[in-house]
Amino acid sequence: MADGTWQSCPNCGMNVSEDAAVCPNCGMPLDAAPVPDRTRVATGMTSAMDETATFVPSVPPAPSAPSVPSAPPVVDVSAPQPEPPHDDRRAHGPTHGHKKAIIITAIVVAVVIVIGAVGGFIWSRRQQSELTQARESCTAAVQELDDQYAEAQKEVDEAQQLEMLSADDVADEDTVKELKNAIDRYHKLSGDKSGLTCAADAHKDVLDYVTQQARSRADAQRKDAQAVSKAAEAVKASRKAQQKADAKAADEAAAEEKRKQEQQAAEDARKAQRKTDDQASTTSSARGGGEDIDGDWLSYPKDGKREYINARYGFGVQIPKDFAIVTPGPDNGDGQTFVDKDLDMRITVSAMHNALDTTPQQTLATYKREYDVSYSLIKGDVMVATWAQDGDVHYVREIIGDKAISMIELIYPETNHASCDPILEETAPTLTAPYAHGGADR
Repeated sequence: MADGTWQSCPNCGMNVSEDAAVCPNCGMPLDAAPVPDRTRVATGMTSAMDETATFVPSVPPAPSAPSVPSAPPVVDVSAPQPEPPHDDRRAHGPTHGHKKAIIITAIVVAVVIVIGAVGGFIWSRRQQSELTQARESCTAAVQELDDQYAEAQKEVDEAQQLEMLSADDVADEDTVKELKNAIDRYHKLSGDKSGLTCAADAHKDVLDYVTQQARSRADAQRKDAQAVSKAAEAVKASRKAQQKADAKAADEAAAEEKRKQEQQAAEDARKAQRKTDDQASTTSSARGGGEDIDGDWLSYPKDGKREYINARYGFGVQIPKDFAIVTPGPDNGDGQTFVDKDLDMRITVSAMHNALDTTPQQTLATYKREYDVSYSLIKGDVMVATWAQDGDVHYVREIIGDKAISMIELIYPETNHASCDPILEETAPTLTAPYAHGGADR
């Protein structure tokens, strides 16, 4: 191929013949292109072209030729055309514009890769942080549940001791029943909370589920334990109230026992006196209008009655003449007993010191505690009480002074009340006690 001179198209950069007026690639006029040597083209190049193959341009012609300047150079198209040199773009790589595009693309790809790597790193770190937080929350929730169970179990164990109390140990036995129900609910619903673990290889969703379960169970367990504790406090309060009531009852029982002992001592003294009186025999001796009986004075019958006067306490009473005196009387001189065997009626008169400052009201209260008193009366310092016991009528009249207590007691069968009632009504009111509120103790 013969050598030729080439130029670069200022528009597309394609190498074209130096004598071309228009770029065959883009149709850009090449105004500055010099006029080629026609002779050389027509003659000198002919022989050279003969030695080579016919030249076929590698670049396709432009789709339409733009207008060209006037008087374009005439080229002999019949003559063989010289082969153009190889395309620099294919021989030497991309042009400057193409290189720039490649560089920009490479930069974009690199930026995308870097952004992706950074995003992946951030995402991975975020996922790891969330997983760590989920595991910490799970561990804390399970540990809280275990600690709460251990603490609640102590309270339940203590409450179970109260569960064993009987109805006699508490003021309200329903509190014990409620405690048993609360403990049963605790064991059935909240007792065993094991089985929740935070596995080291568990995913976040699993850890979140375990956390939720632990917190839910802890809440339920807390409520059940509080119910047990509340029921236990109710039982404690009920037991305390019962203990207080028991203590009060014990005090009252002790006081009642003391009163019974005092009353029994007085009754024993009366019985001893009666026994002595029963063992004595009746005597009668005339001594100037009456008789001296162990220091006491008993007048002769007058108007169907005799007056008995006690030498020691000075009290007196009128006794029907048909009643025989039982002698000897008590050694202490406290009184005498008179009997009517036909009526099976006994009259006993006696006295004692009022060492305890007993009042008529207190004396009547004592009789009512001991006997089923059917009739009673308090008038000033006089106390009257009547009751039935073992088929007998008992009547007591006492004059209660601050120094001494004088009394008359009449006992007779209920079957003889028609005959004995009039004797009682005539005899009992005759009791007098001039020394009850003072005077010498003879």
